[in-house]
Amino acid sequence: MSTTKPGLTPMFSDSDLDQWFGIFQDEAEENILVLLQATGEAFVKYARELHTYEDQTGNLRSSIGYIVLRDGQEISSSSFEQVHGNGENSVLVNFKTKDGKTVKFHGKGKSGDGSVGSSKGYQLAKEVALSYPNGLILIGVAGMQYAAAVEAKGYDVATGACSQAEAYMRKAIQKVFKKADK
Repeated sequence: MSTTKPGLTPMFSDSDLDQWFGIFQDEAEENILVLLQATGEAFVKYARELHTYEDQTGNLRSSIGYIVLRDGQEISSSSFEQVHGNGENSVLVNFKTKDGKTVKFHGKGKSGDGSVGSSKGYQLAKEVALSYPNGLILIGVAGMQYAAAVEAKGYDVATGACSQAEAYMRKAIQKVFKKADK
């Protein structure tokens, strides 16, 4: 029994339609990857521009970055660029004077080059990525182990950047849907 109506001839076969849907799906996926990368870049920019804390060694800002995954495979990442510390390192030193008094002061050393943070950030992003074997994923990190402790003290390391990046993504998605409505 034929599924066509008299006088109508299909212009496309089912395989033709499947091929077209595949092309549109691939194009949509590529656009989503571009959006995830742009959102990751926005996250890094916002987080590194925050100046709510003094980054003595540069490691905390250097540890900020992102990776984008497709089904568990890294597609792209930020550079986890090294940021030099913006001040001298301070270490609390306890010193006893000749008369036995204990004196506390901050000893100063060279500011850091951020190299430890750069490698720690990328390493953490790769570790987190192991938890996401499927789908298109954006992972943003502040990779130094003390980042959460700095945030707990009331300083903004990455939380504000997460909110800003989410807003960036929502706005970009809304633009796409507005174009589609026209």
